[in-house]
Amino acid sequence: MQLKKKWTFKYKESILGAKLSSPTKEQTIKLYLSTKSGKILALDLNGKLLIEEEITENSPIWNIEIYDLNNDGIEELILGGMDGLLRIFQISSQTTLEPLWAHQFGSSVSGFRIGDITNDELLEIIAYSLDRSLRILNSNDGSLVWGQLFEDGIEDAKIWADRKNSNKKEVFACANDGTIRVFEAINGNLLWFKRFSDKVRFVDYINSNKGILIICGGDDKQLHLIDKESQEEIKTIEFDDYVWKCLSFPSSIKDSLLVSSYSFEYLDHSKPIQEINFTSKLLCIHQNLEPIWELQNKNVEAILRFQITGQSFIAIGTTQGELLILDEKNGTIRSSINYKSCVNAIQYEPATKMLIICYEDGLINSFHIADN
Repeated sequence: MQLKKKWTFKYKESILGAKLSSPTKEQTIKLYLSTKSGKILALDLNGKLLIEEEITENSPIWNIEIYDLNNDGIEELILGGMDGLLRIFQISSQTTLEPLWAHQFGSSVSGFRIGDITNDELLEIIAYSLDRSLRILNSNDGSLVWGQLFEDGIEDAKIWADRKNSNKKEVFACANDGTIRVFEAINGNLLWFKRFSDKVRFVDYINSNKGILIICGGDDKQLHLIDKESQEEIKTIEFDDYVWKCLSFPSSIKDSLLVSSYSFEYLDHSKPIQEINFTSKLLCIHQNLEPIWELQNKNVEAILRFQITGQSFIAIGTTQGELLILDEKNGTIRSSINYKSCVNAIQYEPATKMLIICYEDGLINSFHIADN
């Protein structure tokens, strides 16, 4: 696999998030970017700047998503930032973002998910914050459908739907208070919760050979696999560092998941970051709960799964500025590029086979992927 550079764009500050829009009759695909000072940029697929708009007052925008919330053929831009505002804009033209509504949280927005949570055939937004609240919002006007409070800031949430009955849905969430909690999606009733010894950074699930398992991990340096029905922990996997990110997916083989650990060793300034031998790693786990492969000594910042002609790959970006493309089946490194700055976001555009990499120092590189 070869990466051929197409274009480069350099901005004056860190790029924190990136998302590609979908093509429509009126608009071509655009790359939307969020920055450390709270700006939104939009580039065309030739790297030309189309939009540069200040959204917040010098406050980072952590979360960015593009979605047609009301199914009218016009996409919306959804933003969550450190200032606690969840903002919705309509992408009304090539160069115009029209504000629709905003919802105020008491602290930084940790993240959000989008789905028909209450089975009303309309989309809702699950948003969660360091202010300890999990909120289900009407996507048309931002009004509250239901909410729940935790004892500490919320880190992650997921929507689960029964494969046999898609109307049966639950919301999984985890927090810095060490808990994971499971709620009825339609009304927010707490079904059960489980507490761990330290912060829980993510929650996900996998359809395993042992049934549906809820997966979580965090600062106790353990990956916990919990039977959804009995709430019993059936397996624990130990790591040397904080368990940080998870990506579960159905593969061409069987359901699997990727889990990465994270080290803050780079905060020790006694060593240049490029000389650090990180103990963190990326682990791929099969639905029988055994590791398929692992990539050692990598501090992963961004993970993206993509496909080319039916074959699945994993793109990862690291704290040390590496871009690695891995074969999903066996973890073999198919291509790599090194740069001096941390990778913050990765996007892939399948029609043009374009891979876009965004860095902490404001650089954006675009590559065409050519198979050997």
